Amino acid sequence: MVLILAIAGAGAGVLAGPRRAGAPAATHISPQGIAAHVRFLASDALEGRETGTRGFELAANYVAAQFEAIGLQTELQPIAFRSAKLIEEQSSFAIDGQPLTIRKELILRPSFLAQTNEVTAPVVFAGFGIVAPELHHDDYTGLDAHGKIVLLLSGAPTTFPTDQRAFYSGSRLKERTAAAHGAAGILILSTITDEKRHPFEKRAQQSGIAPMLYLDGGRPADAVEGIRASAQINAAAAERLFASAPMAVDAVLADAEKGIAHTFPLGATVAVRTATQFEEARSENVIGILRGSDPKLGNEFVVVSAHLDHLGTHVGRALSPSQPAESRLRDGIYNGAYDNASGVACLIEIARALQAGPTPRRPVALVAFTGEEQGEQGSEFFVHHSPLPGSIIADVNMDMFLMLYPVADLVALGGEHTTLGAMAARAARDAGFTMSPDPYPEEVRFIRSDQFSFVQQGIPAIHLKPGNASRDPKIDGAAVTRDWLRRVYHSPADDMNQPIDFQSGARYAETNLRLVREIAGAPDRPRWNPGDFFAPRSSSHSPAAPRGEGTRARSFSPPAGRRWPKVG
Repeated sequence: MVLILAIAGAGAGVLAGPRRAGAPAATHISPQGIAAHVRFLASDALEGRETGTRGFELAANYVAAQFEAIGLQTELQPIAFRSAKLIEEQSSFAIDGQPLTIRKELILRPSFLAQTNEVTAPVVFAGFGIVAPELHHDDYTGLDAHGKIVLLLSGAPTTFPTDQRAFYSGSRLKERTAAAHGAAGILILSTITDEKRHPFEKRAQQSGIAPMLYLDGGRPADAVEGIRASAQINAAAAERLFASAPMAVDAVLADAEKGIAHTFPLGATVAVRTATQFEEARSENVIGILRGSDPKLGNEFVVVSAHLDHLGTHVGRALSPSQPAESRLRDGIYNGAYDNASGVACLIEIARALQAGPTPRRPVALVAFTGEEQGEQGSEFFVHHSPLPGSIIADVNMDMFLMLYPVADLVALGGEHTTLGAMAARAARDAGFTMSPDPYPEEVRFIRSDQFSFVQQGIPAIHLKPGNASRDPKIDGAAVTRDWLRRVYHSPADDMNQPIDFQSGARYAETNLRLVREIAGAPDRPRWNPGDFFAPRSSSHSPAAPRGEGTRARSFSPPAGRRWPKVG
């Protein structure tokens, strides 16, 4: 019944959003269609759409069928993953011989390279664990980390410019930096700000989700050699590590809120043993291609993306007592209505509107990614192994559009870095939104979704999110959003039993549609702003690989003989 409703509702069209004088005519985006797609993708039948599971395959089949029905050239890009699950009963962690309890005092990470790892080493505190030459910041100066376990604070100094704060907050970069300094292991302690936003207890409750890395040449991509132990610790464990330190942990955390980082040996020794169970998983990106009308621009692809995966189902796992009652009483299925059935629903309706015409000059690839919840794995594979017969000139990503109330404004994550920002502002105005600065710069959201995989390869990318303004003056958008992030985000409560204003979703999809049309029809491809931190350059600290403004790709396989993912 759910599937029938989803397909039946996908065709109704309404005009979404007012337009300014001289703007292109409003486009047909269907709130009912978006609602139908979300209803199906967030249904219990899809079991939370975790990468490599039956539920994800059902979702992939659904999106592929929608693309084919619309008339797109449709392909599945298969990806092999290694799943690493910690065997808790065979793993241990002790500070100066005193054992800690896994998932109560620390979250011990499994290894992707060895099924058994053991390390005993002294611990040194390395501040934020950042080396930023352009900011004259090096947390490893004067600190001997060779053979040691380094304790790092989450995030980056508040004194950093927004771009650098986002980039250097990345956990992968911190791990590579620690390995480059000879560290044998990493411990992460959340700052006061990060602990408020993402409490340890909630992280621990979700730690049963086995992480994955895609396999590249049979090896897990991005697995860092030399790091034999990795864990997140809570405040109680940190106090034990700092028992003989020259500063108390509370003072260190207080200074970190001011952007001040300290580094020193802690005088504690940690012994870690991890036992890991490896499994292989298979999943796929779902790709739909709309060919452009201009043969001269036929190899310049605009990508529109949204991730299809979510966190799966954890029926039987005890949910944290601090979770809201409505979460604890649910069935353990992480339905992911907002995260990210909302984005995929918009992706499908944008595809429908593009196919309806007029045909854009450049080709458009609409991609539903797997593995985003595993650290943008599907999009990273896509940009490194692109099946498109040309270069990717831009990515417009959609992830978790919160329409908890009638949304009045949008935020362009990444808009300040490239010429996409001005295009997005025009598209938003034409769809009836105002534009606002990012109200949550501390969330470093620009690096936390699939658009960053493109940025790292030098490709201009943008991600539109709602601001905090409501069209209903009685609703405090900021309060509603923060409450949702605290109670519902990444919990079973993100389902259809919550407020969803699909009219706002239709205007959001229209905004992205207008943006894609402008990119695909513009005389010139998008460009990085001169001197931008994320722009491709050859210096060693550049976040983007020096490949120019697009990445060359291999030929796209035709749909004939396409293999559908197996279910069950």
